[in-house]
Amino acid sequence: MNFYNKNRYEAMKKSLAAAQIPQPPADEPIEIDDSALFTFAAWGDPQIFHGSPSRSVRFAVACRDIANMRGRLDAIAVLGDVAEMGAECEYRLAADLLNGISEKYGDFLCITGNHDIRKRNYANQRAKFRDFVKSVSGGIFDNHNGRYYFSKDYPHCKFILMGSDSNTFEGTNIGRQQREWLDSQIAQAESEGKTAFVLNHQTLKWTNGLPVTWGGNGKWRGSIGIQSDKVREIFEKHNNVIFITGHLHYGFSIYNYEDCGCFKALSVPTVGVVNHGNMSRDSQGYIISLYEDKIIIRARLHAEGRWLDKNLPGAYIEIKLK
Repeated sequence: MNFYNKNRYEAMKKSLAAAQIPQPPADEPIEIDDSALFTFAAWGDPQIFHGSPSRSVRFAVACRDIANMRGRLDAIAVLGDVAEMGAECEYRLAADLLNGISEKYGDFLCITGNHDIRKRNYANQRAKFRDFVKSVSGGIFDNHNGRYYFSKDYPHCKFILMGSDSNTFEGTNIGRQQREWLDSQIAQAESEGKTAFVLNHQTLKWTNGLPVTWGGNGKWRGSIGIQSDKVREIFEKHNNVIFITGHLHYGFSIYNYEDCGCFKALSVPTVGVVNHGNMSRDSQGYIISLYEDKIIIRARLHAEGRWLDKNLPGAYIEIKLK
């Protein structure tokens, strides 16, 4: 770590240590259902920023809620935008917080968001992101022809992690080679009777409340971008595809989950930056459990150490598997 980043990292650590980090109540902890085949937490957009200590606090609170849980997650999945500026000091603080709860999860699955790679040399940022993931306990990383996309197989499910092929400012560049790979990976999961959890930072256009959930602006803004329709065509060829994304910074609402027929689209609120919409509380995330015939998705208010009331929009989602 260079002198500049080291000084910023030390300042961030000092600021977090001095902050009044809330301790989530322990009377409604996360409890792992032993009958589930696989359970993981899905978090969107920590966006740790050396210029905003409050984001580190929100992320730290979510980690504390995981530390209070009963049982152990099979994985934590972070859906991109780990670091606001893609700076080494920001990644290092995020790694510190995750490593502090390493006994509570198995694997760490993480994808790049636009903030992780934009405005910088793509290869350099990809290498920096790789080093971050490798520094986190249980971090899963692979290189696919010099690009950031790969998959991870488990006995009952397959995680397919997408990533932009270039450093676009807001969207994601999903090139032909990655789209062909994506199709083949989903087909393989389907042939093996596995659920395919596909992770990407941005959702598809016209899904998950777009354009409303992106301020009502643009035909494609807030989505993958110009390749959105081509990616959707791939999903529509298969069954049991769960497309999980972040990026929108939109709190629990009617827009989080959309049944798109062959595939399901789940948009995850942010665990670090401020959430928009009617449910703007801090440190929101989903706990997702896979069973033989269904998936149960529950909304967690990490900062409050409790589940969102099941009767509220986006709070409790059940997906029947085919």
